[in-house]
Amino acid sequence: MNTIRNYLESMFANLPNTPEVIRAKCELGQMMEDKYTELINDGKSDNEAVAQVISEFGNLEELADALGISQILNEQNLAMQKAHQVSAEDAERYLDDSSHYALLHGLATFFAIISPCGIILTASAGTGSLALMAAGIFFLLGAIAACVTLHVYSSLRMGRWSFLKNEPCTIDYATAGMVNDLRRSTHDSIILQRTIAVLLFCTCYIPLVFLALLDKRAIASASGVVILLFMVALAVLLLTVSSSRVNSCSRLLDLSGTFTASGYSSAKSGRIEFRNPAVRAIMSVYWPTITCLYLIISFLTFTWAISWIIWPIAAVIRNLLESIFGTKGESHE
Repeated sequence: MNTIRNYLESMFANLPNTPEVIRAKCELGQMMEDKYTELINDGKSDNEAVAQVISEFGNLEELADALGISQILNEQNLAMQKAHQVSAEDAERYLDDSSHYALLHGLATFFAIISPCGIILTASAGTGSLALMAAGIFFLLGAIAACVTLHVYSSLRMGRWSFLKNEPCTIDYATAGMVNDLRRSTHDSIILQRTIAVLLFCTCYIPLVFLALLDKRAIASASGVVILLFMVALAVLLLTVSSSRVNSCSRLLDLSGTFTASGYSSAKSGRIEFRNPAVRAIMSVYWPTITCLYLIISFLTFTWAISWIIWPIAAVIRNLLESIFGTKGESHE
């Protein structure tokens, strides 16, 4: 029966999740189950019964009139003909490229956050050495250059997948199942990465406080600030990488339609969606904006020991915005 149920799911995978389709799906499923039971009672083997059930009920186009979904099926077939079919191989390549993009994007943000570390250390040394100041400036410029380079390269690398956003695309039920299985298989590692990131955010101030109390010299506090920035940068990197597989899998599952009968859409995976275009645009650049704001405030005020509080405040604000403007689908996992 599992084979029949899976086949039934594949038949309705790309149809809209409307009452008519759900009714037709349940009706056809009951017909297939009754026929399977009848064949088993007549002495057929499991494989023989499954094969006969699929041969009799496996063509949805022939059954569409009887099920009352012929118009829906015709409209869906027209839409499928115009859509770009994403194969399992394409999905795997997209997921691999997304992982590399997330790593490069995370490293770019990492370099952006730690870019002032050289100037902070050389300025707090108090020696007035031009060589040290030049080294600090060189580190700043080099980190910014690395940040820009990685951002540009990663964006160009993902450019070939722009059609997923700009063109109508679809994936079949088997590919959607594979993507969903991959998303589930990485769940534990994602939780671990996010847990480490949260711990880094929560403990990043400890080295700063410890060094400031241990040594009253400016270089000690500056070293604490540098350690804090490295811990924050590492946490952001982990969050970026951990979110990559979830976001890329959700994008592929969205290709089947947000409300399809397959049960694999990202709206059902619990991901936050922003329906308002303005809010969606703002939230897409939320964390890069927070990073820039943090660096600007810290550079202008030199209150590195305090400005880190921007990060937990930003997290609270984002959760508040998600609760007000975001929508979350039900999870069927």
